[in-house]
Amino acid sequence: MEIHLRNAAQADVHAIADIHVRSWKAAFDGLMPERYIESYTLPDRVEEWRKIIRSNAETVVVAESGGKVVGFMSYSVLPEQVGTIELRKLYLCPTVYGKRLGSRFLNYLEIDAQALGMTNIHLYVLDNNESAIQFYSKHGFKFSDGFISEVFEETTIIDVLMTKRVKG
Repeated sequence: MEIHLRNAAQADVHAIADIHVRSWKAAFDGLMPERYIESYTLPDRVEEWRKIIRSNAETVVVAESGGKVVGFMSYSVLPEQVGTIELRKLYLCPTVYGKRLGSRFLNYLEIDAQALGMTNIHLYVLDNNESAIQFYSKHGFKFSDGFISEVFEETTIIDVLMTKRVKG
């Protein structure tokens, strides 16, 4: 199966939103309250991605195989943190799990970060998502000082900061 990475277009919005919702449910089942997971609906994600792509608020890259989008990532330069780019989202269709597509996305991100003169890549990962933490750790990310949290129906959801130095 040949997979090609390219910048997203408005025509990709529905596919990106669908992957976002389905992957969200698969990735976070049992890690977050079910009602919180269910609050990520397709219509909301379609609108979110339509706005992001239209405004160029984030760089959005899709993986395409056989004319079908099978994964995506989004990232942006952080103006408040000189030299830092943040990976915002990285989601894949289950049909491409284990095919090293996540690694290809991270390699693409690091190359773009180098081209932009960035010195750090950072991301937030759910604190109890061991598989994601292992994946990012394998790719050189280390825990940093920082987290974001929110309370949903008496459950505190915590995302911890991981950072990687960009090779120069």
